[in-house]
Amino acid sequence: MQDRRKFGKALLSFKQQGLIDSDSFYEESEEEIKNLKEALQEIKSLNISEKSKLSLENVKRLIQRNLSENPLA
Repeated sequence: MQDRRKFGKALLSFKQQGLIDSDSFYEESEEEIKNLKEALQEIKSLNISEKSKLSLENVKRLIQRNLSENPLA
């Protein structure tokens, strides 16, 4: 919840400074989320070895950590 508030404050600040147009920002975000979901479904459908699964888990953790540290990146 706290991250959501930080994100909202940053978004409002950028909008007030004229750095982003919030409508296009949300449209781009929705498209990106859709693409990520499709990619995740494709990854899940692959038949991969247990060792590869562990590597994918590490990549997933790195992505999640990066998103939590840099939510606007």
